[in-house]
Amino acid sequence: MRIKKLLAEFICVVAGAASFAAQADVVIGQSAPLTGEAAAAGNGLALGTRIYFEHINTTEGGVNGHKLVHVVLDDAFKIDATVKNTREFIANPQVLALTGYYGTDNVSALFKQHLFDNTPLAIVGASTGARLLREPHNANVFHLRAGYAEEVDAIVRHVAGLGTKRIAVFHEDNPFGDAGVRALEDAARLRNIVVAARVSYERYSTDVGNAVKDVLAADPDTVVMIAVTAPAAEFVRQYRAGGGRGFLFNISTANVEGMTKAVGATVAQGVGISQVFPFPYSATLPLVSEYQSLMSRYAKGVPYSYPSMEGFMNAKVLVAALRKAGKSPTRASIRQALQGLGELNLGGYPIRFSANNHIGSRYVELTVVSKSGALVR
Repeated sequence: MRIKKLLAEFICVVAGAASFAAQADVVIGQSAPLTGEAAAAGNGLALGTRIYFEHINTTEGGVNGHKLVHVVLDDAFKIDATVKNTREFIANPQVLALTGYYGTDNVSALFKQHLFDNTPLAIVGASTGARLLREPHNANVFHLRAGYAEEVDAIVRHVAGLGTKRIAVFHEDNPFGDAGVRALEDAARLRNIVVAARVSYERYSTDVGNAVKDVLAADPDTVVMIAVTAPAAEFVRQYRAGGGRGFLFNISTANVEGMTKAVGATVAQGVGISQVFPFPYSATLPLVSEYQSLMSRYAKGVPYSYPSMEGFMNAKVLVAALRKAGKSPTRASIRQALQGLGELNLGGYPIRFSANNHIGSRYVELTVVSKSGALVR
């Protein structure tokens, strides 16, 4: 209850921040799913950003004399809400950058509707690995995470080494899922693995019964899930209840906390999840030590998670760009500063940006759900 109360108080504070931002403040906007099926990810992204901004405001008085104001608007993982929130940010000249957006369809809709055609406003950290936001080069988005193609390839490479000859893919029926399917087909073809089944579920739904039946009938050695947490958890539950014995992997869009809460640690045990950020539960890097320290200081009692680690890293990159942008930052100067960061060492973890490269990292590692329900590497 303490954690829920802390997060609720945090959301109320940042949501009203725009109304009292001083002229000299730097306002960073974020549209994220604070409610709905992706709420765990959205709240984590917002929290990780908040702790670092609060740290910079508290210890340094902000950046170049400007306090950082973090304004978060809930989009509940709904595309129309993401578009509406972003229109508001673009229309507000105090908002100098955006961060921590979530969802392939949500982010791609902003560009399909041409919201960024006449603004240099940058998005630092979009929680999507879709190729359509990376190729061709997108001047407004700066990615800190590897793409879905890299995640899926890492999974397929791993299970090929375990002897997989037949693979199935369970995916969301939309561009996010389609991107994962194409990546899996490419990775399987390279390793002479048969794609035995391609099954989908509707967005915002956990109705996966027919998909489970089709996968069980195909009898694959491995199932790769291109899914968010709730439908992935339900698929795992029904697949195992139906006698499925294949390896189960999901890309980083599912989180272990939500999965084990939904189906229990016993059912979730052995599920693999690819990750595109450093392991937040063990301080093996200076970056992770800093993250854990700030979580303890500014969000005491809230567990570590990959989403809050991602938000924290987004904020660190933004602060580095703001320092480089000078004493009178603008949307254009911040984007130029991001492009000029080159290689940025975040604490044992390098990010690289340039004018022609907005994909800061291609890091992927595989984790697995343990008997206790925790992730291990």
